[in-house]
Order: sequence, then structure tokens, then C-alpha cells
Amino acid sequence: MKKLPLIFILVVVAAFVSYFVSASGEKTISVDTNVSVQAAQTQEHSESDHILENTDTDVTDENGHDETQEHETQVYTAGKHYVVIDKPVETVTGDKVEVRELFWYYCGHCYNLEPYIHRMEATLTDDAEFVRQPAVFSERWEKGAVFYYVLTHLGELNRLHEPLFNAIHRDGIEFNSQEDFVNWLDLNGVDLVKANDAFKQYSVAVNVNKAKVNSFKYQAQGVPTMVVNGKYWVDATHAGGIEEIFKVVDFLIEKESK
Repeated sequence: MKKLPLIFILVVVAAFVSYFVSASGEKTISVDTNVSVQAAQTQEHSESDHILENTDTDVTDENGHDETQEHETQVYTAGKHYVVIDKPVETVTGDKVEVRELFWYYCGHCYNLEPYIHRMEATLTDDAEFVRQPAVFSERWEKGAVFYYVLTHLGELNRLHEPLFNAIHRDGIEFNSQEDFVNWLDLNGVDLVKANDAFKQYSVAVNVNKAKVNSFKYQAQGVPTMVVNGKYWVDATHAGGIEEIFKVVDFLIEKESK
């Protein structure tokens, strides 16, 4: 057999080496490509985890307040939470927002409202002033109004307003006559002559009649009712409870103070 020329052998060897190197290079690229995809996936998951971490942890401000919770601001609606009076009633508090309570001494709900009234009085801003008014929706209600204005005339309203509530609802005293009420005043340190004289005062009669007229002007449906600035009234039924009454009152005071 003839010996192959040296040049031919060298060409074959060179071709073989070239093929081997080429195949090895393709495998290397393939591995590198897979690593790049894995790295991209790892980076993608890393970024995704970072976003989730931000969503979970970045919910508080620098003061530690939760910013993800929406602070619901209660909006009170006319006709639902309070009633707009068709024709505003004149107030007696000047530039201050008048907060008027319509009540009746013989009303159990009014009696239960007293602690809340005291709390409201203590927290009223300088822009508002509290006023009481006995409501008179019928002849039977006049007695309570007379007692209120007799106490006012005697200068004893602040001292004996709550004790009178207690006498009726806690002690069960009915006060069926002027004599009954005068005797109770006597027991509470009021001069008998002055007490009887108060029932005859023109100012007492005028104020009772005025209370009758105003009770209907406010268009209230019962007691206790809170009237704000002669324009709106709110009761437990509309507000949704006794405590809610005063939240609505605060809202209306702010509305009228603007």
C-alpha cells in the first residue's frame, strides 16, 4: 500500500482538531446560556420578593402609623343622620353656635341623657354655647316647663336641675301640685314664700308660652332632641344611638363654625 502523502495527513489531523474544538465550544455556550437564564430567573424572583417585602413591610410611616388602613371619615347626611329645619329659628347665643337641648323632666330618656350633656358641656369649644329648653308638646308637658322656669327665676336652676330629675326618676316623686313642688324646694333650702311667689311671675308665664311656640318651630318629633344653631336637629333615632347624637352635634357645630 502506498504511503499517504504527509500533507494529506496534516490536513486530516487539522480538520479533526477543528471539529473537536467546534463541538466543545457549542457545549460551553450552551452551558453559559443556561446559567444566564437561571441567573435571570433568580434575579426576577429576587426582585419579585423585594416587591412583596415592600408591600408587606412598607406600610408604616416614620412614626409607625399604618398607612395601608384607610381612616374612615364619618360623613353625616341631612335627612338621614339629622334633620334640616325648614325655617331656621332665631338663636340667643349671639355669634356663638347655639346647641339647644329640648327635654322634659318626666322623660326617662332625657334623664339618662344628662351624663352625656354634662360631658358635652365640658368639651364645647369657645365657638359654641349650650342652652336648655323644656319642650311643651301638650298641656301635660306644661308642668315640667313651669318647674324649669320657676327654678330659673329663683336662681336655682344650676343647683337643682339634676336633683329634680333624680326626684322624679329615682325617687318616684310625681309633683301633682304646686304645693308638692314648693315643699320639695323647701326641703332643698329654698324659701317657701319666694318659691310660691315665683309661680306668679309674669316672666315664668311668658317663658312657658315661648317654649310652647318654639317646640313646634323646631319641628322635633320628641325628646330628647338636640338643636344646632336653630337650623338642624338630631335625636337618637336619626343619629343611631345616644353617643352618636353628640358626634353628629360636633359635626354640625363644625359645619356652622366655618
